[in-house]
Amino acid sequence: MDMNETNDQFGQNDSILSKAVDQKVDYLNQLNESINNGDDLKIYELIDKNRYLTEFMKQEESMEPDYFNLVSDLHDELSHHLSNRLIDYLGKTYPFFYYHEYQLGQFKIYFGNWWDHRMLGELDSINVKFMFDEDEFNRLADSFKLELDNRRVNDATMKSLADENENLTQLLEQQDQRDAQKDELRQKLQENEEKSPMPWEAAKIKEEKERLNSQLLELTNLDEKAAGGRQQIKENENKILALSKEETILTLEKQNIRSTFGSFEAFNDNNAHLYEKYLEYLQNESQVSDHE
Repeated sequence: MDMNETNDQFGQNDSILSKAVDQKVDYLNQLNESINNGDDLKIYELIDKNRYLTEFMKQEESMEPDYFNLVSDLHDELSHHLSNRLIDYLGKTYPFFYYHEYQLGQFKIYFGNWWDHRMLGELDSINVKFMFDEDEFNRLADSFKLELDNRRVNDATMKSLADENENLTQLLEQQDQRDAQKDELRQKLQENEEKSPMPWEAAKIKEEKERLNSQLLELTNLDEKAAGGRQQIKENENKILALSKEETILTLEKQNIRSTFGSFEAFNDNNAHLYEKYLEYLQNESQVSDHE
């Protein structure tokens, strides 16, 4: 390889390198300009060009490189910036959701502003997405499903606790009866001990003693269970009250969803298309501003 060929190769490589650097600089300049101009729609395009094209513009994917990793260390700051207009939009679209920025760019979602409202998940403002807690969201979904059969999420648990309280109450009420039974069994055991059976009667006497001891032990076990009965009844009543409050909150949540979206299905559909709906909103806002 002669010197001219070597120089040509270095020249080609430098040209490619320079172009690549220019593209990255251009990307960062565009992002910086969009931030300064408050052009959130352009920021979303720069964040994920392929998603922007396919989900919002309904076009084919781009072959351009993805440069968002250049600002990956600014994720929280960018999320905070984008949250401003997004939360304003969500306040109109989902009037029952409230957001708390517990650290820069990270937001918890609360359902409702009533006492004991639930934390339902988090808001991802960069991806325009609700990240619902699976257990909390499933409880809401189950509540919608069960009400078709006139049932509630906590019915089975509440019934089990109520049945346990009924059994404990009976144990407490039957204490005098058990005491009398124990006295009778102890008397029979004493009589059993005092017997002097013939050899062929010994096995029968022993069997009777075991039966009496077994009955006495069963009654003693019931006494032990009854001893903590009042405390357990109180604890179960508190659990039932808490579950009843949860059902009240679920009812409020369902009412809010229906009043806004008409149905749980429509609510879920809006969640699934939140990205494109929000970007369409930003586009419409931009067009209005251009005409003014």
